[in-house]
Amino acid sequence: MFKEEERYLTANALTTVLQITDVHLRAQPDALLLGVDTAHSVRAVLGQALAEGSPDALLVTGDVCHDPEPAAYQRFVAIVTEYFQGPMLCLPGNHDLEAPMRGLLTEPCVLHLPGWDVIGLDSHVDDETRADVSEKDLAALQESLANVDGRHVLIATHHPPVDVGSPWLDKDRIPNAQELLELLSEHPSVKGMVFGHAHQVVESVYRDIVLLGTPSTCFQFAPNTQTFSIDDSMPGYRWLYLNADGGVVSEVRRVTDYPLNIDL
Repeated sequence: MFKEEERYLTANALTTVLQITDVHLRAQPDALLLGVDTAHSVRAVLGQALAEGSPDALLVTGDVCHDPEPAAYQRFVAIVTEYFQGPMLCLPGNHDLEAPMRGLLTEPCVLHLPGWDVIGLDSHVDDETRADVSEKDLAALQESLANVDGRHVLIATHHPPVDVGSPWLDKDRIPNAQELLELLSEHPSVKGMVFGHAHQVVESVYRDIVLLGTPSTCFQFAPNTQTFSIDDSMPGYRWLYLNADGGVVSEVRRVTDYPLNIDL
């Protein structure tokens, strides 16, 4: 949680990152998702966020498109560039497909920012909801962490590494999360991990690593529910203020006065 007494840290942040997630963009401009125009909602998020400040980078943690077609990804790029032309790291989520999204993916999956590396970890599997982080993925991550050269590290992925309190969501979290988190905790350079998928605020800590889940740019899942449930929380985003001493200060914000008309 963003604390009032920490506000002074944001002014001295070495690096500022804007995280958005679970955009669920449709291929057709007039298509809705659960009654929400997801192109309109992501524009509302980007418009408000970038009126608040200018990040050093944009981080997009998956479910970029609900219709994983080239036209949808082209729409996403066009919308983002209306508001932001800086560095972007874009990860796939369970609704994305690797092949049509390939032009958006950064290889290697890392942002080199002042004093910090943001390293992407692909947890998606084409055409499946579940997460998968293989031993090969862990080995590649281990190699990346061994070469950070004294820089601080923020890990980004789509699926949560922890339970969020809703069994219907928790069944698809990263299955070998304990192994992953132990690996991260062995590297003092790793200060935090951010993710999406849960369509809600998640804030936890594993050892000294902060774990942060961020609301969707469209509709939100109701917390602590047994089955699929939507609530009336507004589209959101997260500011990440990454400090020279390795501190991660963050704030979740939501658009105001938005015409959110959920239709189940």
